Amino acid sequence: MLTFPEEAARGRLEGSVSAGAAPWAAGRGIAPTATGRLLAAESEELMGNLARLTGMVDDLRAGHTGGLEIAAFSSAAQQWVPSVVRPLREEFPGLVVDLALNETALQQQGLRADIDIRVEDPEAEVPETPGLCRRVLAEEAYVCVVPRDHPLADRGEIGLADLVDEAWIRDDRVESMCTQIINRAAAAAGVTPNYVARSDDHHTAMAFVAAGVGVCVLPRLAALTAPAGTAVLEVRDPVPRRRIVALLRDSSETNPAAQRAIDLLLEAARGVDEARAA
Repeated sequence: MLTFPEEAARGRLEGSVSAGAAPWAAGRGIAPTATGRLLAAESEELMGNLARLTGMVDDLRAGHTGGLEIAAFSSAAQQWVPSVVRPLREEFPGLVVDLALNETALQQQGLRADIDIRVEDPEAEVPETPGLCRRVLAEEAYVCVVPRDHPLADRGEIGLADLVDEAWIRDDRVESMCTQIINRAAAAAGVTPNYVARSDDHHTAMAFVAAGVGVCVLPRLAALTAPAGTAVLEVRDPVPRRRIVALLRDSSETNPAAQRAIDLLLEAARGVDEARAA
């Protein structure tokens, strides 16, 4: 038998279970309260900040003078971030740079990067970014990657309507903003993409193309790593486009390394529309 204080304590515990409670909790009559959900949300940010503080202390003990965390989707992480980090390390020798991927909802959970490189739909309303300074890095067009022996391979440029009878490959398994942009452009051309294969990354998607599985429409930045055995074609009528932005945390605006990183990102992104995949 529980005493009154024990019953009260158990009641408080059951009433403040966080929103992330295991599925079995609800089955046992334990449900999160509004207070519990608020506590869970605040705790997540607190733990993120605590992890950053712990990392900062470790860096200082190791003789480093500062840190910078950058989050990015994979093609930007591969094509732009290395060219940003090298001059940063030269100008700030004691700097430690952490890179995180942010493409999936799971990767975005609890993410508290100093600079977050993300994708936007140019035709959608500009999202609000409280606590963040938003900088537009570039707008880029999409291209089509086809097998080298494909009848369209030597055209150099195609209309989306030319792909009406093709097998298509997606570089995401859960429909992302980029796929939504592609589907909208295809619909405008009277085409419903026939997706026969999906992958979690653009490298594998283009490997499917090289193997002759189908064709893939994806952003030009991703197609810079198109493998041997493929051809990259400009897409017209219409031209799908996406916007790339950098979100700088307000708390990082006084960080000279973060400000310099934004300048270097703008340099790396300059001329992206003129870049051509080899």
